[in-house]
Amino acid sequence: MAAAPDPLIAWLLDELRPLAAQIGEIRARRMFSGAALYYDDIVFALVLRGTSYLRVDDLTRDRFLAERCTPFSYERNGRTISMTGYLSTPSEALDGGQPLRDWVRLAIEAALREANAKAARPKRTAARKTIRKR
Repeated sequence: MAAAPDPLIAWLLDELRPLAAQIGEIRARRMFSGAALYYDDIVFALVLRGTSYLRVDDLTRDRFLAERCTPFSYERNGRTISMTGYLSTPSEALDGGQPLRDWVRLAIEAALREANAKAARPKRTAARKTIRKR
C-alpha cells in the first residue's frame, strides 16, 4: 500500500503475524475507501470506515450472528446494499490476541470454501447458434 496505512489495518496485520507464521502470508491491499485482507490471493476481510468485516458462509454465519455481528453495507442510489457474506468482527476479537486469530481463521476457512466451490463449478459457455440451410 503506497499511502500511509490505516491504523486499524496496521494493527490487524500486526496481530495476525502469529497466524501468518503458521499458515502463510496475510496482506492488505487498498480497495475503494478502505482495504481488503488477503490470504493466498483470496479476500477474507474488509476494512472500511474504521470497521473490520470478516468473510462468513453457511457454516460460520450463525456463530457471527450469535455475537451480534452486522453485515457490511453501503449506500447506492438512495438504497442500502448489504453484503451478508461479510459480517463485522466480533467485539471480543477486537481486543486482539488469540480470540482475533480464531475468528480470522474462521473467515479464511469460509473464503477458501467459497473459492473452492467457485473453482468446482462448471464454466458457462456461450450458447451456440446453429445455422440451418433452408
